Amino acid sequence: MTTAAELEERLLASPFHRWLGLRVVSVSPQELRLAATWREEWDNGTPERVTHGGILATLLDLAADWALVASLGSPAPTIDFTTHFLRAATPGDLEVVARPVKLGRSLTVAEAEVLDGAGRQVAVGRGTYATFAPSTTAGGGGS
Repeated sequence: MTTAAELEERLLASPFHRWLGLRVVSVSPQELRLAATWREEWDNGTPERVTHGGILATLLDLAADWALVASLGSPAPTIDFTTHFLRAATPGDLEVVARPVKLGRSLTVAEAEVLDGAGRQVAVGRGTYATFAPSTTAGGGGS
């Protein structure tokens, strides 16, 4: 089992993930919780200063994929991801909760939700990811 500190170290190897201000709050094979520190650059430019939907969608997909890292040990490329925006996310830190739904040999499904500082859902999403069954050939080579 990967610890929160180990997963966070792997996650923050990406400059983009560091820019998002991500922290691993908790991790288990069933659930990943991330915290994301709000930045001015997330502002969508409206007078209400809501968080841009692209940031929310990114947080959802990223958390769902990293929940798979916690379960499977490695990232799984996104094949398809659907996002539903439920309410505006006003300036403030966010929490992202992700869970594997179905771990498959070639396709895996995971879901995530973004919560605002009051714990309200602002967006939810579900994705399909490519997973690869372990090689049955000695040494992983082909014929």
